Amino acid sequence: MSKIFCNFPWRHNYVHTNGKFRLCCTTAQDIETDDQYHSFQAGKHSIDDYWNSNRMKEVRRKMIAGEKIRDCERCYRQEEQGVQSLRSTDGMEDLIKHTLPDGTFHKSADSMQIQLGNICNLKCKMCSQMYSHMNGLELLEMDKANPEWLLWVKEQGANVNNWTNDLGVKQEWYKNKEFKLKMFEHISRNINYLVVIGGEPTLIPEFYELLEYCYHQDTLNNKYVAIVTNLTNTNSRLTKWLPKIKSWCIWASVDGVGERTEYIRYPSKWKKILESLEFYRSLLGKNGNITLSPAVQLLNIDQLDDIIKWWKDWCGGELNERYGFTWLATVWYPLICNPNMAPRDWRLQVADKLSKYKFDENYENIIKELRRDQHSPEKYKQLQKAFIKYNDRQDQFRNVTKTWRQLLPDLEESLTKSLK
Repeated sequence: MSKIFCNFPWRHNYVHTNGKFRLCCTTAQDIETDDQYHSFQAGKHSIDDYWNSNRMKEVRRKMIAGEKIRDCERCYRQEEQGVQSLRSTDGMEDLIKHTLPDGTFHKSADSMQIQLGNICNLKCKMCSQMYSHMNGLELLEMDKANPEWLLWVKEQGANVNNWTNDLGVKQEWYKNKEFKLKMFEHISRNINYLVVIGGEPTLIPEFYELLEYCYHQDTLNNKYVAIVTNLTNTNSRLTKWLPKIKSWCIWASVDGVGERTEYIRYPSKWKKILESLEFYRSLLGKNGNITLSPAVQLLNIDQLDDIIKWWKDWCGGELNERYGFTWLATVWYPLICNPNMAPRDWRLQVADKLSKYKFDENYENIIKELRRDQHSPEKYKQLQKAFIKYNDRQDQFRNVTKTWRQLLPDLEESLTKSLK
């Protein structure tokens, strides 16, 4: 199997939260227009405009030749560390066969992921303005109390926050009526596998407009639809559309049990999350699935085995075709959220705890990574000091019921020893 080839440039469309087209959700590079000075953007360009652009044709040629693509660095790195990535080689030979020498591919994609802007009701610890406008608004409020702190956050960049300069700005590219209609038509006609993310998609009226459009076009019955949701909001109108879809899945973004997930996905409520899970369970029928998708990070990795145990118990004892689990949401940035920045003694203690429970290969790889040092001693101390400063300040501002120190006393003790 090729370690370079991925079928996404042949089979997948992706629109980022800011409306820019990219190869997929793991890439950081926008697809350049042919003048190389701009990026293809929803609302200004159609999916057809970018699909056989110079950049897309170059990507296909390089993948066929076995050359690494800069856009795919994250998947390469994950695979080198034994972690599951999104890269797929399914259908490689047939896709190459139907690609012209210059990289042109005349067939349309049959899968798509749309990030419906950054409108969200939560301010998750590992998130940023890019995916939740509420994070940006909070940073602006914190700036009023302490401008120097916000300058520090900006300077630290990917260490403490995935910084963007558009704090508080709502990304609502999908409100362009002309593009929205073209996108609905494209999805209805071509897309069999659709992933919808936000922000929080259940808050976006256009998400329901899309389902209604496909419902009237009688194309829901040939689609697999995945909805990535924080489970803080449901809508009774889904009872109309979900039974009509060929196959659907709720990717449940739950990062802990009880108060731990309330802290990470602030200000969510555990009771509401459980109510939403029951809402979707009542609609499962023969075509539905609920997959738990925790964002594995420093603030919950010590509880990873407990999350799996809770999920299995909620599902009735075992995972099956109705209830799944995925590790695709491991947090790499900001670095203070990555589990490996913790002191070695704490990481080894957690690894020993987790290793007593057996689950799957990806679970074992996460444990293995906990045992491996990834930074210099100086970098570890920098990140650990930043973790304490950032979370102490944010906890104080939010006036949380329980701080990170109270939720993870062993981590606090380990950090204190490490920084002496």
